[in-house]
Amino acid sequence: MGPGTAARRVRCGLMSTNPEPLVAVYAIQGEDRPKVDRALARLVRRIIDEGGGDPERLSASETPMSDVIATCQTLSFGGLQGVIVTDADAWRAAEADLLVAYLEDPNPATVLALVSVGVLPQRLQHVVQQVGRVLHWGPDPKASARERRKWLELHFTQEVARLGGHVPPSVARAVIERSCGEASDAQRTGMNALMLSNEAQKLVAYAGGAAIDREMVAAITPEHPEARVYELADALVAGRAPEAFERLSDLGSGDDRTEPVVIVAGLVRHYRALARAQDLGPGASVDEVSAATGMKGFPVRKVTEQAQALPGGAAARAVVRLARLEMDLRVSAQRELGSSPDDGRRFVLETAARDLVAIAHGSSGV
Repeated sequence: MGPGTAARRVRCGLMSTNPEPLVAVYAIQGEDRPKVDRALARLVRRIIDEGGGDPERLSASETPMSDVIATCQTLSFGGLQGVIVTDADAWRAAEADLLVAYLEDPNPATVLALVSVGVLPQRLQHVVQQVGRVLHWGPDPKASARERRKWLELHFTQEVARLGGHVPPSVARAVIERSCGEASDAQRTGMNALMLSNEAQKLVAYAGGAAIDREMVAAITPEHPEARVYELADALVAGRAPEAFERLSDLGSGDDRTEPVVIVAGLVRHYRALARAQDLGPGASVDEVSAATGMKGFPVRKVTEQAQALPGGAAARAVVRLARLEMDLRVSAQRELGSSPDDGRRFVLETAARDLVAIAHGSSGV
């Protein structure tokens, strides 16, 4: 399904003046995280408008499947309830099959949204296509690195246009070269898409109605912001609290500050690679970690070393904590603290950083 088809389906199914009835389950997936988030927001508004209240929000990395199904089966006093599950592509096939069984006779008062970067386990993906809606934004999951890079150029151009700006193709390519790491996999492409949406907002505002040019890019867009997030991850994994908070402060301040959602995406990608490396056992070689993660060169050597230095299971616990952080940044009372939204988001990030440092030092639960 192409981006245009998916976008039309969302507009027609969720936001038109004569919308289709809500279905039992939606899979909202793809590497274009900004569009995925906007589609999810539209679905949430639709559920609320039809009397469902604020949906229940869960994480596949943190919530047992039995609890997900029990939440879906709960009867709502309002007659309708929404249940959102993030990271739904993290489920193993056996877990997903339990949800397949639920979808054979779903609670008619529940609207379930499964949000993910990648596709769901095969049987679950097929069942959602049959009984619900699959909405996908981003390149084909099997796209090559070259095709992903071309998609990122188009994504950035479209984000600029959506915000009322204009960028020539040559300048769009320059932004990709300046700010994006190699788009070799879905997680990296998703992170790059987030960074580019952030850069589009800054550049359109800076241009003030003029076409974005290379001089503006040089003045506003930082070089390789992913490297700055990697420095933060390095400090967190090593348990160096003062350095971690200093890196976090640097990322959140100045004209080239990095949005919290981009920081989280980078940390999730790194800790997931660490978790896969730890799953291989303490004696895993660089080649084995490379095969499991798809990483090469210096990054895979670093991940191998860090996985061996961390306490057993620490990376998996960190992934769970980051899933909660992602949810807290989307909806939590903590993010409303302080005199501005930035204050609340900074508090949420600093709390999570403290917990990640504790995990690196052997904490079993935070």
